Amino acid sequence: MQGKSYSFSCLICGNKDKYTPVQETILGDQKGEMIAVECGECAHTQLFPPQYDVAFYESDGQVNNVVKHYGTPQKTLFDHSFIEARRRRERFGDRGIRLSENMKLLDIGGGYGFFGGEMARSFPNAEITVLEPSQTRTEIGAVQMAENGIRPPQFQVGVLDQDFADRNRGVFDIVTMWHVLEHVPDPVGLLNLAMQIVKPDGALCVEVPNLHDDTIMLSEAFRNRSFMEEHVSYFSPATLRSTALRADRDAAVELYGYQRYGIFNYFHWIHFNKPQGASPDLFEGQDRFWLEAHWRTEKERRLTSDALFMVMRHPA
Repeated sequence: MQGKSYSFSCLICGNKDKYTPVQETILGDQKGEMIAVECGECAHTQLFPPQYDVAFYESDGQVNNVVKHYGTPQKTLFDHSFIEARRRRERFGDRGIRLSENMKLLDIGGGYGFFGGEMARSFPNAEITVLEPSQTRTEIGAVQMAENGIRPPQFQVGVLDQDFADRNRGVFDIVTMWHVLEHVPDPVGLLNLAMQIVKPDGALCVEVPNLHDDTIMLSEAFRNRSFMEEHVSYFSPATLRSTALRADRDAAVELYGYQRYGIFNYFHWIHFNKPQGASPDLFEGQDRFWLEAHWRTEKERRLTSDALFMVMRHPA
């Protein structure tokens, strides 16, 4: 870091003394003031100093950065988001999460609302709400869904805070956070609030990027793009579980690997040491199914996939 002096404080355990640098360059850090560090007490990895700016998300800064740094057109990102929305719905059944026609589901930080739209389409009588801080993103999402013949979910512009939790205590059958937890300055607090609004027999479902994705070790370019100014935290399987238990020590926690991108994207990073660009591989076909299925299964089993999927439930 250059210039300014900052005092370290771990976002998870509050340790203020011991940390180890793990990444010296952060994508998007124009001033060179941030590094990524590992806490010497709980082993959590985070930006130092952490940065969180709601205005960045209001202006759709995250997606703009993907277009800029990866070369992927916004239209492709929208198409991939619809694919991921369907896959996320299908994953509930794989993980024993009960879906019903009259359920109440809240998607926190739901962005454009594509997952909410997929759930509203699949369960027209359910109450599906997307809680999103950016008015701009909700408006863009509503237009995109209308163009694709999808009925938008209910949008509520705002954040999950204590007031929201007090007004909705024990209301929702399912609460979801898809790639949200890594962005916020208080992951423990956010998980705690989320568990407050989950019904006694409900579930909180969280997906985050995986710090132990083996592509980080195999491609320097991928590693350099994995540490970015908008990701405040970087969770390994162990630190994600420990964060959940700090939020609710009595919770039942299940942790799974989940691989989003396809094997050709993986090979491209390793062989060419750069992103695929305009059309990153998500694999929706059948031409290499046996290879893709085996590779995905192994990465998920070993928890070296590009994402982690966590389910939190109240104790029985």
